[in-house]
Amino acid sequence: MNENFTAAIFDMDGTLLDTMPYWRYTSVEYLLAHRLPLLKDIVAQAFDVSSRKLIMDNADRLGIAPDFMDMVHEMEGFMNRHYIYDAQLKDPLVPQFLEKLKGDGVKLCVATGSPRQYARNGLRRLGILPYFEFVTDNYEGKYAKHQPEYFLDLAKRLDAEPGACWVFEDALYAMKAAKAAGMRVCAIEDATQRTDREAIRALADRYILSYADLLGTVG
Repeated sequence: MNENFTAAIFDMDGTLLDTMPYWRYTSVEYLLAHRLPLLKDIVAQAFDVSSRKLIMDNADRLGIAPDFMDMVHEMEGFMNRHYIYDAQLKDPLVPQFLEKLKGDGVKLCVATGSPRQYARNGLRRLGILPYFEFVTDNYEGKYAKHQPEYFLDLAKRLDAEPGACWVFEDALYAMKAAKAAGMRVCAIEDATQRTDREAIRALADRYILSYADLLGTVG
């Protein structure tokens, strides 16, 4: 990663914060909150399947017909509590890496699938919010993270050309959109993405297991 670049776009869950397991198990929190049965096969799938998809795919078996967006907002509320009380950094070296980028004059932002007001709670508690120009989410604009236009809009907000942006991500769908926008992608290993691991390795410009892999290679 020794090419010149002027902007870095960071995902949050699974990239800056080690919170993807919490996200996956919001399906179990949802079942408990609604006094629904903890069916063994559903619980067994929870780590590897999106919590939203898992509940909706099993709604008939559970005897429910949830409104999708109501369910999403409820799960986001579960996550906000985790950001406030439980979330930890993805890697102890995250602050050091962000400090290095800022020192090199790189502009940073967070682009998360979590509500931005909740995301700020976790980033602030862990002391890294001040590194970022802004925090955005899928609710703020007209595009979402699966669309290249989402990343192009972020480049404009950071006053950077797409080719001068690196995107730090753990999710394949967002990496595809960032690459389609003409940006370079650094993939961060996360166990919840293991089913996509080979596709991620094939797509990403860089694949890391730890931020130690990046320190000393920036600039």
